[in-house]
Amino acid sequence: MALSYSLIKRKNMEKDAPLGSKLVYGSTRVTSRMDFNKLCDAVASHSTASRGDVMLVLEGLIYILTERLQDGTVIEMGNFGNFRMVAGSKGAVTEEEFTTSLFKKPRIIFRPGALLRDLSGDAKFEKLQTVTVTVTEVCDKEHVI
Repeated sequence: MALSYSLIKRKNMEKDAPLGSKLVYGSTRVTSRMDFNKLCDAVASHSTASRGDVMLVLEGLIYILTERLQDGTVIEMGNFGNFRMVAGSKGAVTEEEFTTSLFKKPRIIFRPGALLRDLSGDAKFEKLQTVTVTVTEVCDKEHVI
């Protein structure tokens, strides 16, 4: 399978680029989504666990992740990767002036393990077909293009 992409003309972000110049960039596109139930069905189809068993395990994993990440624990999941929560802060002149209100919103970092790093290293790309629409009828309705 390949990642689908389309081409977009955007401002040239290279250093010392001429003012107003543009380049064509590739942008990957989502082609489908898998909801939680379909994920559980897919995992169950590749194991001896039932869909309900898979759901219980994944919901338990989510519960533990939310609980432990708030405590500053790094959750290591072998070849899959690990999760951790980080937060930077604004600066204060002295230690006495620093308060926890200077922290920015925390975010969860996922660092892929060997299994997923190998997957991203072997990625292939496929250009999405562009569709040209020609309107032959006269229409009095407003359209956004």
